[in-house]
Amino acid sequence: MNGGAASAEAVAVTRASLMQNLLEVSIDLSASSGRRQMLEMILTEARRLSGAQGGSLYVRRGDRLEFVVAQNDTLDLSGHPGMLSGMGLPVGGDSVAGFVAASGQAVNIPDTFRLPEGTPFRVDRRFDAAVGYRTRSILALPLVAPNGEVVGVLELVNRAGPDGTVGAFEAPEGSPISSLAAVAAVSVHNVLLSEQLKQARLDTIIRLAVVAEFRDQDTADHILRMSHVCALTAKAMGLSADEVELIQAASPMHDIGKVGIPDSILLKPAALTSDERRIVETHTLIGAEILANPSNQLMQTAGEIALSHHERWDGGGYPHHLAGERIPLPARIACLADVFDALATKRCYKGAYPLEQVVQIIKDQSGRQFDPAVVEALFEVFDDVTVAY
Repeated sequence: MNGGAASAEAVAVTRASLMQNLLEVSIDLSASSGRRQMLEMILTEARRLSGAQGGSLYVRRGDRLEFVVAQNDTLDLSGHPGMLSGMGLPVGGDSVAGFVAASGQAVNIPDTFRLPEGTPFRVDRRFDAAVGYRTRSILALPLVAPNGEVVGVLELVNRAGPDGTVGAFEAPEGSPISSLAAVAAVSVHNVLLSEQLKQARLDTIIRLAVVAEFRDQDTADHILRMSHVCALTAKAMGLSADEVELIQAASPMHDIGKVGIPDSILLKPAALTSDERRIVETHTLIGAEILANPSNQLMQTAGEIALSHHERWDGGGYPHHLAGERIPLPARIACLADVFDALATKRCYKGAYPLEQVVQIIKDQSGRQFDPAVVEALFEVFDDVTVAY
């Protein structure tokens, strides 16, 4: 081996080693289902302590309150998911929860139909009208974090007495419900901190993945689009929210192994020789090595995708010629998403193909290069996928 080739190989090895060290971070994807379960438990206990028929819990994100959970003993709320999911509120608006979030003050309304004149909020009755409910009494408590920040609002409705009669809530000051609100505030605050930490770590992953992609003139746009397509496809296949989130977070690292490919090959403007192509194909093995010995499920999934996203459903791919369901599902999803983005966008060596042509190519390769079930799922959400193209 000549000196120049040896030097290039040394640089590639150094890049791969550096990438492995940077990715040795313990990434704990706090499960969406776990966060929701915790908030459901908080609301359940609040209703038990207060005797409330129903209630809602909002989390503050900037200048908005995000509706997260709702319960009601007298209603089947499962029949109204669309209405509930759209119930975000502005902080400081004219709603009860918005006022509580802005002011940091608890609100105890004995009778919502007899608000005193000059009350700085109103009772929104759209939900009542839609489901045939009658909100009579409300107790809304700010969830105040240890740093004094209002991180959410706990809103309880219709305190029911032993005979079922709806009456006013007791004053919250010094009561168990007030203590629970303090505990809830700490829990919500921790959830928000966990989400911020997770997002920061995922941003780091994206940026490290860009390092690998950027050298062959790919960009963060490709990584983000491909990750988004993976998430939409995984969801259409019926995977759980946590599995979808996992694949979306892991897929940006699919080509991380390209850091180990010498520039002289990766950036070569002419056609590659057969030997050079074999070297490029080793990026799957290099990526798997960088992501080896995972300490968490995210890195394990990323390693599967990095190693197997060039395998084919018919067994004609690389590096191990796996076929069918022997290829890990995340890698099958990433394979289709990666090829779709490559076909539908302009690259240094080609223009963007019309979507009609992309669709035909994918259909032709269903059962050959691609898992037919993954192809079917992609086409189920095709309108959402193509928004970015």
